[in-house]
Amino acid sequence: MSNDCIFKHTKEDAFKDFSFFDEKSIPIEQAKPLILQPLKPTSAIIITGYIPVHAIRFAINLNCKLNGNIALHFNPRIDRGYVVRNTKMKGTWELEETCSPVGPCNYIFCRNSYIHLTIFCTEDAFQIAVNGEHFCAFTYRFPLSDISYLQCDGHFEDIKFNQTNLQVYPDPKIFKSSPPLVLTEDNPLVEFLEVPINVRIGCEFKLGTNLFIRGRLKLLPHSFYINLQKGDTIYPHPIIALHVNPRFLYGSKEPFVVMNCWVDGCWRNEERHEGHLAWMPGRDFLLTIRCEHEGFSIWLGNKMVTEFKHRLKPSIIDTLRISGDVVVHHLAIDHVKNK
Repeated sequence: MSNDCIFKHTKEDAFKDFSFFDEKSIPIEQAKPLILQPLKPTSAIIITGYIPVHAIRFAINLNCKLNGNIALHFNPRIDRGYVVRNTKMKGTWELEETCSPVGPCNYIFCRNSYIHLTIFCTEDAFQIAVNGEHFCAFTYRFPLSDISYLQCDGHFEDIKFNQTNLQVYPDPKIFKSSPPLVLTEDNPLVEFLEVPINVRIGCEFKLGTNLFIRGRLKLLPHSFYINLQKGDTIYPHPIIALHVNPRFLYGSKEPFVVMNCWVDGCWRNEERHEGHLAWMPGRDFLLTIRCEHEGFSIWLGNKMVTEFKHRLKPSIIDTLRISGDVVVHHLAIDHVKNK
């Protein structure tokens, strides 16, 4: 299957079709390191460029002061249909994170097209958006203060750059507006469920509420997460009543699930379930989250995986967010009355 979007005859056609140019960006030379202003939370690096017809892969690197250290290596591999994120320490690559992004045009990085990338800095991670829509995150492995240079390599042309600050991410000025997805008992969702996804929960989340997520784990998964939260932004950080984060390729560790909540500006003490998980790469699954008296119970198929005691009132929940190496087929919610 081709990873190209709708065929455009020329580079000029691709330029005409592109609507995400940053007016304040300036041209930069490929492979030549560009000195960055000191990075801090709310810093944003904006990059636009052209992916040529013959493209195989390209990389955007945030290089450190110390030679041989790369804080962020963002590497779309167009020939393979996936993206690598990694760091390099003292000349040696560390554990990479991968994902195989699919969008409305099949692969999100299309040959013979222009793209707009935002690398946004939060307190603990880079948040990366493509054409205004959040694409992925990468937790810091180096402090922001170590980063000094931007460098672009590979099959990437007409590169332009801007460094700025954002108070809201994704940037509402370029985020594609679309009708919000609303989940209610009478309205299960089966369309427009491309991950990452925000869904407004249109009924009260309370004792007896059951949330059903049918999906498929991607091949070679790294991790994904499900948030039951208040609000739909990534930054400023929303209050999260339940964060469920299955992790798969973490070195030599067996797969495990991290659970936590975010309140008063920070994550609280995390809980882990390290028992056997029945998630299989490439296989469909049904995940159910039940709101019970003492807390949430998380079920995989007909087996309870783990529990998480309430730390916040479930009634604050108005948004479901899913992100990571998972495909979502179907979302449903119901409420079981107490007997």
